[in-house]
Amino acid sequence: RIKMAPKHNNVLPNTHCRKRWQTRVKCYFNQPMHKKRRALTREAKVEQIAPRPAAGLVRPVVRCQTFKYNTKQRLGRGFTLQELKKAGISKKEALNIGISVDHRRRNKSNESLQANVNRLTAYKAKLVVLPKKGGFQEPVAQLTGTVLPLAAPALRTRARAITDEEKKARVYQSMRVARADA
Repeated sequence: RIKMAPKHNNVLPNTHCRKRWQTRVKCYFNQPMHKKRRALTREAKVEQIAPRPAAGLVRPVVRCQTFKYNTKQRLGRGFTLQELKKAGISKKEALNIGISVDHRRRNKSNESLQANVNRLTAYKAKLVVLPKKGGFQEPVAQLTGTVLPLAAPALRTRARAITDEEKKARVYQSMRVARADA
């Protein structure tokens, strides 16, 4: 049988019928143990992949998105196929020697392309390839930090006096001429 809504301008019935709220509450008293378990799992993974770098694969330098952040640089997902080709590394070889690959990324400028090619060549110069079966005698130290971390951004230059040469320069005119010649 369906009950109808109450008629007239009365107070709406809002009876709290003892819903046993204690059974519906979730208390995260296990949070510290979960934190410890995650830390132990990370340590176990680092030991398992040794002597490979603990931080994982080497990543490219990319610019952040949007007008607000595109002056900043960060580590990207993977190197483009064009960057790998310029560095003389095949896609399959890159994955074997700890280089991340992103086949979707495109190079929009020669500067970023050259910077990442230089990064790859620097990585390849420092790379020590060991045999798979563990035939190496001397112990090899495992890298714990980021592989080839980003250089700290340069501090802003202090204000200085304008030189006579800079005062004489016709910047607007030279820019217009450069634009017309391009």
